[in-house]
Amino acid sequence: MSRPVQVFVILVMVAVVAGGCNTPTADELLARAQTAHDKAQRVADSLGRKADARALFAPVAEAYERVAFEHPTSLPAEQALFKAAELHAGYLQDVPRAIEMYKRFVDNFPMSAKAPTALFMVGYLYNNQLGITDSAAAAYKKFLKLYPQNELATSAQFELETLGKRPEELLPAQPGQNAAAASPKNASPH
Repeated sequence: MSRPVQVFVILVMVAVVAGGCNTPTADELLARAQTAHDKAQRVADSLGRKADARALFAPVAEAYERVAFEHPTSLPAEQALFKAAELHAGYLQDVPRAIEMYKRFVDNFPMSAKAPTALFMVGYLYNNQLGITDSAAAAYKKFLKLYPQNELATSAQFELETLGKRPEELLPAQPGQNAAAASPKNASPH
């Protein structure tokens, strides 16, 4: 290897090492994640049902998670963690990962305005997506203990009271629904 090539290789290595030491700030990572999210959303909107949501939004969720994991107590991490949870619950349909992200959000940011929503979503996803009623009950009870005055408290109480019931069990009987059973046509002869 010639001397100029050696010098070039050394300079490239120094630049890579120096660049590796300059980790992006939480704000920079969040801005990158938001830009990726905006681009993915535009593509998804333009393609409609033809869009591959997993392919579009998995890298976005990873970008948001990177903010939360590299800068766990920062304000950008708070925003990023909630967005990652929403993406996992929505576009990516990865409910266990969404629950994990929402739980981490509540643990890391219990005083956030979004903490009640995150905790409610834990219960909601356990119950309505996974059918794990004991975990849902624990989340709803914790929600009601921590946030009894929150606007979602009534919903959390309702969810807790109706755990494990099918939707048709929650609907009131329709007029005339039981009348057919009591009509003379259906009565048995004596």
